Amino acid sequence: MSTQDFKSELKNQTNEDLIKMLGDSKVSPMAKEMIGKELEERMNAKGAEGAGGAGESEGEGDDLKKLLKKLQDGTISSEELKKLSGMLGVDVATLEKAKGKEAGGGAAAEGEIQGG
Repeated sequence: MSTQDFKSELKNQTNEDLIKMLGDSKVSPMAKEMIGKELEERMNAKGAEGAGGAGESEGEGDDLKKLLKKLQDGTISSEELKKLSGMLGVDVATLEKAKGKEAGGGAAAEGEIQGG
């Protein structure tokens, strides 16, 4: 599949589907980057429609990038998960499932806490 085809396919996905793809270990890093850009573009478009205009949406786009990175790394806090959930309109439980599988984050971190 070409990059252009993949980008077109992303446009037809819901935010929830895109988050699930981010959490899938079979999805390549390049594809995950394109998914992040698609989510960012959606945020910017949504922000531009609101009263805040472009200046406000740029800040949200940066926030979104950072939060998505943390989600993928498994280093996102529950507070940040709630924020990301609100930004994307995606359930926190869906974000939890996508969280840090790549880095082995979620389950491993919990095991360490109990392991003491």
